[in-house]
Amino acid sequence: MTVGVGHPRVTLAGLPLPGEVERDWRELETRSDRSFFASWSWIGAWLSALPSNIRPELLRVESQGRTIALGVLVRRFLRRHGVFSSRALFLNSTGDPRLDEITIEYNGLLCERGFEQEAAQACIDFLLSRDDWDEWFLDGLQDSGLSRRVPAREVDWALSRQAKCHHVDLEVLRRSGGEYLALLGSNTRHAIRRSIREYEKLGPLVLENAATPEQAAAFLSGLTQLHQAYWQAKGLSGSFANPFFVEFHGRLLRSLFAEGSIQLLHLRAGNQSVGYLYNFVDRGRVYNYQSGFNYALCPHSHGHPGLVAHSYAVEFNRTLGHRFYEFMAGEGQHKQTLALGSTDMVWLVARRPRLNFLLEDCLRWVRARTLQTFSEVRKKLGTAADDVARRKPIMPSDVKLQPITVPKQPAGAVAGTIAAQDPAGAVQAFETVDGVRRLSPAAVFKHLRQL
Repeated sequence: MTVGVGHPRVTLAGLPLPGEVERDWRELETRSDRSFFASWSWIGAWLSALPSNIRPELLRVESQGRTIALGVLVRRFLRRHGVFSSRALFLNSTGDPRLDEITIEYNGLLCERGFEQEAAQACIDFLLSRDDWDEWFLDGLQDSGLSRRVPAREVDWALSRQAKCHHVDLEVLRRSGGEYLALLGSNTRHAIRRSIREYEKLGPLVLENAATPEQAAAFLSGLTQLHQAYWQAKGLSGSFANPFFVEFHGRLLRSLFAEGSIQLLHLRAGNQSVGYLYNFVDRGRVYNYQSGFNYALCPHSHGHPGLVAHSYAVEFNRTLGHRFYEFMAGEGQHKQTLALGSTDMVWLVARRPRLNFLLEDCLRWVRARTLQTFSEVRKKLGTAADDVARRKPIMPSDVKLQPITVPKQPAGAVAGTIAAQDPAGAVQAFETVDGVRRLSPAAVFKHLRQL
């Protein structure tokens, strides 16, 4: 389908022949400021790895006879809670958790430099002119200003996730003239240096950069083993248990290593592996995508393989002349402590006004309120139970009784009150009835009433 919205012109159709798409995509890349994840290196490998039941469509924006924007849309029918359904669109992803585990970030349309806003507005107007979708999922965007270009009456924007993208500006590091560790916090710096001393007891620390496809494959295999061992120890499957994830990265390695877009690093102490880093290299940016660390090599608290490996990788890429070392999205402690700056990344959902979305939101609100009320009731009941549990039970030795004069006993009974001091120092009241010495219930009860 083609819609001309004034100017420019937007089309959405099934993918043409792979060679044609690649040619147009790579040509537009030369006129864009795209990220690695909007490059044909990523998009092409992703499209070739998708199963045949996924039918992506090419979104194209043209102006004055040339293409100024490209994107891939995938349709998916969603059903949530077994009741609420929607016709969803996904930009450069599929909506299938298994296929999307490769995790696209720095996402967006591939746009000609200077035409980003015009192309985005044209795409939005085009999609709003169609009635064949209910939701549009935009995962891993750095520019959240997209929502401001759509009138509020047309769609409701939901922020499904927000995260920091931590990085090290290598240009700033070079201008500082000092070492990277000097710019980190004192605790982080101390932990890294202490870990380095521990690892050097096993042998010299050496950072190796895979130089051949065979060595790169061996490094990726070593990373996979350490990565899987770490997550499986936590009861999780790990990304490399996903066959699609493994196949996709196999394609990437075969197609991109020779051109220098993949960097696989191995840090070892002597002959023992400390860890591996799997990075993408593109236009001066190094994206740390995956890692695997040997936590068993130095199991006590002095071993921080991740901190040490990243610190070596930062220095290594500074010497190569790259501009940024990207830790990518997430709030992992190592990302925060090792970064010298950050940007925001968002996962947005544009929803058109639909009754089922209204009902779903209402039920979600009711559920949240019910859980909140239940939590508050449990908290109150728990507080009351804790109060009861904290009360110290009254033991006989805790009761301090004064000597009691027992009333006259009935005829036939020989009564008397005996005041005795027990070993703990408590005074107890006893009575003797018919020659039997016993604790007087009446005396105890009377004294308890006076407490």
